[in-house]
Amino acid sequence: MECISLQNVSKKYNGKIVLNNLNKNFSQGQSVAFVGRNGCGKSTLLKILSKLIAPTSGKVIYTKPFLFHYIPEKSFPLSLNSRQYLTHMGALDGLEKHEIKSKIECFANDFFITDLLDVPMKTLSKGTLQKVVVIQALLKTPDILLLDEPLSGQDSASQKVFIHKINQLREKNVTIFMSCHERHLVEAIAEKIYTIQNGSIVEYQYKTENVYFVVLENTNHLPIMNTMEKYGSYYSIKINQKECDKILPKLLQQGWKLRGLYDEKNN
Repeated sequence: MECISLQNVSKKYNGKIVLNNLNKNFSQGQSVAFVGRNGCGKSTLLKILSKLIAPTSGKVIYTKPFLFHYIPEKSFPLSLNSRQYLTHMGALDGLEKHEIKSKIECFANDFFITDLLDVPMKTLSKGTLQKVVVIQALLKTPDILLLDEPLSGQDSASQKVFIHKINQLREKNVTIFMSCHERHLVEAIAEKIYTIQNGSIVEYQYKTENVYFVVLENTNHLPIMNTMEKYGSYYSIKINQKECDKILPKLLQQGWKLRGLYDEKNN
């Protein structure tokens, strides 16, 4: 079932076309990621989808009124503390006081910020501020959730919690739109991946994992691995990206000297 339809949507900034005549339908319960370089139009598209900004031309059609929640990349530090801010935002969403209090405590514990709830937001780190904004968006289950670089500044433990929470929303048929650079987050959440090229929405597939060509010098008469080949006075080995992160530090610790590291495609 469709929930949002873009009809000939274009957006210009200072005469430059950012989005060009987009025609695209999105379904209720879909999880969509927009990837690509900074400035290609990902955040602009999210803001148009959520009605935060209007397109220069064209229109966005919604099949019914939806509750949108939006997690921006950057939040504004306030003089309020996090508990006051979340309480206020929960009330705006129509939640009861006891429900707001319970959810704040629960989410704060999940995201490891219980001790920071009563600290003024203007003194919090970027990562902690981002957690507060994430919690605000989760207090009441929205129909559509928009995420603009949602893991910016967050630690790995909080990232895992975040992925789990978002996938719980997907099970409730919440529609997810996300602008993101982190491949692991996209692969954990999104069922459809797009990029924006020359103002158009294009389906995107990640490239296969890189293979590296590693050149090493044996300075301590170390045993030679079966996968190594003689490379002049050195030795070479081909390792994929995941193996490189594991094997290369071990080789260096054993006494091998790194003399070259090349992406096989660009060798």
